[in-house]
Amino acid sequence: MPLTFPKHIDVIDVTLRDGIQHEEMFLPTETKLWIANRLIEAGFRRFEVGTFSHVKYVPQFKDIEHVLAGLPKRTDVEYTVLALNTKACERTVDALDKGAQIDRVLCGQLATSEAYARKNMNRTHEELFREAEQNVKFLHDHGVKHVFANVGTIFGCPVQGEVLIERAYEFVDRTFSIGFDEIEHSDTEGTATPDRVYEYFSNVLEKYPDRNMHSFHVHDVYGMGMTAYYAAAQAGVSTFDCSMGGIGGQVANIVDGVPVKGAGAYYYDNCRTGLVETCDFVTMLNGMGVETGVDEHKCYQICRMLERILGRRLDSFTSHIQ
Repeated sequence: MPLTFPKHIDVIDVTLRDGIQHEEMFLPTETKLWIANRLIEAGFRRFEVGTFSHVKYVPQFKDIEHVLAGLPKRTDVEYTVLALNTKACERTVDALDKGAQIDRVLCGQLATSEAYARKNMNRTHEELFREAEQNVKFLHDHGVKHVFANVGTIFGCPVQGEVLIERAYEFVDRTFSIGFDEIEHSDTEGTATPDRVYEYFSNVLEKYPDRNMHSFHVHDVYGMGMTAYYAAAQAGVSTFDCSMGGIGGQVANIVDGVPVKGAGAYYYDNCRTGLVETCDFVTMLNGMGVETGVDEHKCYQICRMLERILGRRLDSFTSHIQ
């Protein structure tokens, strides 16, 4: 079968948000800015920088305003933040008013699993959609041009287990109907096999063919993340989330030795919970001749420094053999 990959693929690095939210030590502002600047030097033009979630739940981002203030102002770089409730959206607009560069905002966490929605957001599906509809309009009205939602637990849920795929198609329709510019399709549990991924995105892209309306976000719990990304790219997806060293996952429930609310007890205690690894994915794409604009060798340097920062070996194949 001939390859039908997109000519160019956007790799969005989410190390600074999804990656470090799972870490049980606070990373200083200077460290976060070092990572941000190295990502830019490596060629990344899109990456997440943090969240406006309440510090009692996610103290890792208590310095989000300082991080935003320290980022270089770049017209060629897109900075993403999360603002998952009305208060967080108000804080986002306040930061914009103070001069922060915020280009892309995730303001809807719309898990197809009701159990997951209740555990992580303490909302029913209807409550989440009502709040999301208000927030996407609020952000658009205040000048945010790119507002997106995460439709999660598409292929399974760590709380509920199996979720009918039909629910995901319903959520995609409803999410676009209330004004979102993009959906971050998410395999929260990492159980999706390549055939299911290909079928899902083939159906979605048939109805919504604009590639700018879609990105894919896989937590590589079962080691099938790269194959899932490969299948999605063959279906036409051209934007993917990755993290250095495959770090990330559920919000930490203890930071610097202090127990915090986080999202409660961890779903998984003894396995990788982060995303598809940045260095490995970029290396594969560059090796295939797909345009990424990212220098994989500079990625390796970032990953190895991140290992020193976090004090452990990370889950990257390519950064360890260079």
